[in-house]
Order: sequence, then structure tokens, then C-alpha cells
Amino acid sequence: MYLAAAGALVQQMRLEMLANNVANINTVGYKGEKSVFRVPEETPTGEELPSEEGSQSLSPYAPPFLTMVDFSQGAIHQTGNPLDVALNGEGFFNVQTPDGIQYTRQGSFSLNVDGVLVTQDGYPVLGEGGEITIEGGNVEIDATGGVYVDGDEVGRLQVTAFADNESLEKTGNGRFVSNDPAMAGNRPENTTVRQGHLESANVNPLQAMTEMIETSRAFEAYQKVIQSADEATEKSINNVGKVA
Repeated sequence: MYLAAAGALVQQMRLEMLANNVANINTVGYKGEKSVFRVPEETPTGEELPSEEGSQSLSPYAPPFLTMVDFSQGAIHQTGNPLDVALNGEGFFNVQTPDGIQYTRQGSFSLNVDGVLVTQDGYPVLGEGGEITIEGGNVEIDATGGVYVDGDEVGRLQVTAFADNESLEKTGNGRFVSNDPAMAGNRPENTTVRQGHLESANVNPLQAMTEMIETSRAFEAYQKVIQSADEATEKSINNVGKVA
């Protein structure tokens, strides 16, 4: 029964993760999550190695459950909005928040009342020289991230790549924070900025729905095992040892 309960709990957590992926299929720049189950390794002396950081040990009967972010590129679609920008390649836009610099792939930007380029939740988008202020009518953003207003350059979007994206942690609203600032590298050479485009979520709807069905059936199977074990226990209590 404990084995089945641990298995059901793992499937429940996986189902919640998949449901979150499906709910964000239409979220710009969303990076889906995937579950990883790791069997604890042992040293040559038979001692168990510590679990990987971020993994959750649900019970002695289940392997550590780890949720990882899929940083693969999402599809890029055209919007025609001059303040919509997408990154074709690796890297992240830099955003100034009250908690410090955070990183995002969501390029659906706008202007605040002061003409500063900001994200959808109002945080300034950083250029290589700080905040980018746009005052004028015709806005052009070239492939290197250079921002031009009526032909004059007013800034260049700062794009940061990381040596290991696993150092990034989701903070909400499509933003990430780095747990290891040393992993932040230089501007990626092969990444281009596309004005008037946005990056879609990298979640495959068909695959996500298929995995949800499989996970739901696995959860139901564990429930049936628990029910069978409970019925067997009840029969043992009521029948075994009863005087004929």
C-alpha cells in the first residue's frame, strides 16, 4: 500500500506540472517543464549519495522527483507590432526588477508614461547602457538589438546567455533569476533579434495532452492497487482466525 501511495503521489505531482504546461500554451516565451526521476546512487562503500539539489524525496519507496525547465526554442510568429521582439537563438532579455536583474524570453514590450521600454508588468527592459527611452514616432530594432527612433540610435537591447541554463530558476510572469551569477556569459554571437515578432511557448499541445492522459491512467491504476490492498486487509481482519 505504501508503494502504491508513493507512486500515486508522484503521478499527481507530474499531472500538476503537465497541467501547468497546457495552461501556458498561449503564453509568450513560456518555457515548459519536464519531470525527471533519479534513482539514488551509491558510493563504492555502499553509502547513498545526497539527492540532487531541487529534487524532492517523497518517501523511501519512491525515487527523488525533480522538475526541470525545457529551454528549447519556441516557434516565432509575426505580430507587426514594432515593440514586439523575439530572440532567435539562445539568451535572454534583461529586466530591472525591485529584486534585481532578471531574465526573460517574453518580448511583448510597451512604453510607460515616461517613454521607457518596459515589460507587460511594467519593469524596465535594460539596454547595454541602462534603461531605453523612446521619444518619437518611427521605432526600428535591428538584428543586433540596436534601437533606433526616427533614424537615431537610442540604445541596444542587452541579451545575456548562460553557460548552464540549469542555474536559472523561475520567478513568475515568464522571468528567471540566476542562482549563480558567474554562469552569465557574454552576448551570444549567433542570436538575432527580430522586430515585430514574438516567441511562442515551447510546449507541444498534442504531446502534453497525451502525457496527461497517460499520467491520469497511471494514477488511477495506483488507486486501484491501494483499494485492492485495503479490501484484502479488511478481509484478513474480519475472516482470518474466525471460529467456524
